[in-house]
Amino acid sequence: MKALKDIDLAGLPKKRRLVIQYALDYPDKVVLMRMEELGDKLGINPATVVKACKSIGLNGFYELKELLKEEVQLTRVDSIFSGMIKEVKAHSNPQKVAQDAILGDIMMLQKTYDTIDFITIENIANAIIGSKQTYIIGLGHIGMVANYMERICRSAVPQIHASTEYHGELFLNMAHFSQDDVVVAICLDKCQNQTINALKFAKEERKATTISIVDSSLSPLLEYSDHHIFINSTNSFYFGSMVGAYCMINAIFYSIANILKPSTVAHFNYFRSMSEKENVYKI
Repeated sequence: MKALKDIDLAGLPKKRRLVIQYALDYPDKVVLMRMEELGDKLGINPATVVKACKSIGLNGFYELKELLKEEVQLTRVDSIFSGMIKEVKAHSNPQKVAQDAILGDIMMLQKTYDTIDFITIENIANAIIGSKQTYIIGLGHIGMVANYMERICRSAVPQIHASTEYHGELFLNMAHFSQDDVVVAICLDKCQNQTINALKFAKEERKATTISIVDSSLSPLLEYSDHHIFINSTNSFYFGSMVGAYCMINAIFYSIANILKPSTVAHFNYFRSMSEKENVYKI
């Protein structure tokens, strides 16, 4: 992206300068646009978009998007830390920041709900039910999400395992991946290389069914996913995507429980009887 930033925009014709300036200002938006969409957005002919790209030494709009994509991915590497710093510095009222955090999560969930494909949720539920084993990869702080998915889903199906530790534990589970298995990878904001490599290995080497839960349409996990769930985290605070991830996992579990309704009811009745027998809860 350095080459683009070093361009003398003043030397470009007005409309071509508008294209490049918009790309520099909003790279995350431009990488998701078709050339015609960018033209409509800026009120110019698509041919002008091509000319603007060639004016700065590129072959066309596709090459511009590839350069922007690299920048967007690099920017996201430390976005969780920069986001934390930004939010902490921007607020001085603890009550106001608490209100904004809750509102941000509500807006994030609403946008995610508006765009979610519920057929995908059902397909994921059926894949987990039909799997020989289901492995959930959530490294670093995402391990909390992976552990939650393991525990809640195991109340309906037993063949679920969470991988939350780097190296040894993950490698051990990878050795057991097979074409009869499901592998779920979770990456929010940053995406660890080991998570990417494990999902790629599951899909390309072991032919497992692969699923990803992500909060970016540029996530490298998407390339190796048979099914994916996208969390729209635009309006949430840092760590807000985890709220969305917990919500999507609940949705997957409820779908599993509904599909397996008779056995699910039997399991819950067993849990209730054991809780009463062992006097687990104080009424």
